[in-house]
Amino acid sequence: MFKKPRVYLDYAAATPLSPAAFSAMKPWLLDSYANASAIHAEGLAARQAVEAAREQVADVVKVRPEYVTFVSGGTEANNLGLFGTVEYLKNQGRTYESMEVITTAIEHPSITEAMKELTSKGVKVLTVNVNSEGKIDRNHLQSLLAPQTVLVAFAYANSEIGTIQPVRALRRVMDEAEKSFSTKIFLLLDAAQAPLWLQCQANALQADLIAFDAGKCNGPKGVGFLVTSRRVKLAPILFGGGQESGLRPGTENVAGIVGASVAFAEAQANYKERVEKVSAVRDAGMKVLQDIVEGVVINGTVGDDRLANNINISLPGLDTEFATVVLDKHGFAVSTKSACAGAGGGESVVVKTISGDPVSATSTLRISLSPETKLVDIKRLAIVLKNYQEQMKSLTSY
Repeated sequence: MFKKPRVYLDYAAATPLSPAAFSAMKPWLLDSYANASAIHAEGLAARQAVEAAREQVADVVKVRPEYVTFVSGGTEANNLGLFGTVEYLKNQGRTYESMEVITTAIEHPSITEAMKELTSKGVKVLTVNVNSEGKIDRNHLQSLLAPQTVLVAFAYANSEIGTIQPVRALRRVMDEAEKSFSTKIFLLLDAAQAPLWLQCQANALQADLIAFDAGKCNGPKGVGFLVTSRRVKLAPILFGGGQESGLRPGTENVAGIVGASVAFAEAQANYKERVEKVSAVRDAGMKVLQDIVEGVVINGTVGDDRLANNINISLPGLDTEFATVVLDKHGFAVSTKSACAGAGGGESVVVKTISGDPVSATSTLRISLSPETKLVDIKRLAIVLKNYQEQMKSLTSY
């Protein structure tokens, strides 16, 4: 019997390597394998490849190349931005106790777990409210900003519910506070989910630190980069050699860096056309799910303020951890929440925060589309979910 091909609907967790990125990486994987810190001809060629990649990324985000630091991925980029900023200020004479950092309760673990570590050092971490769509409350942010505030950190677009923050408007609130207090308040933007779907030019975002992950935009996994502004300075959080201007010691992953730069440039080159195509499937897919599956709750916002490829739903009363297993057996790859947050199962902190409903938070499904996803794929998935739902009803009091 003919077997239907699998449908990958976990694009927020990982994306395929683009052919152009792979082609650019191949020589540095097979033939030109020298260490970019070596001073012989082969090493110099590798160094030139790394610097060319840096220039390519810098050109896309519209900064000078020296403001691009290559790291191992979005998690390290966030950590370098957070700890690097705080440690630099401490080295300049500030105490941990004199510094305050602001974030939300719906961030990726690479921010929330880092905040716990900052708290243990004595830094005061404040949580700004978000509304039922996951958007930051500007008035609450304004009330939290103080002379002690050194950093505000949040995601450009949430990795679970896809809500896009109004970055420029939030930056304006911070700018007003800076003028009022005659201080500097740095903005760290977690942009891991952004390149395929959103404008990523630094001058448009007005963030001081922007964290990217190549594995989320058709680049190789295990590579990312942190883009900084002229006014921010960082202390290293890893120690060893002097690579990446002393901020990221260790032998450079030349092939990965080359592939990351190509994939990032490719992602940004045609993101508007991609958004138009995929958001139409997303919107129609949400309606299909609501029409076919009983009790579907859409988490997050709708329309242009949501990532074009994000569908996040709750099915209160249904075991969606097991539903992902059922869907997997029928050829659909989905998740319940972000891959980094989902390893241990349990409720979605993001959905619980925005809804206040623990039942919705323990029954989530994240369906993140690819540019190739068709509406018929979501219809087929909805039918599998409906059948599973009816089976559970017949077995339990659901």
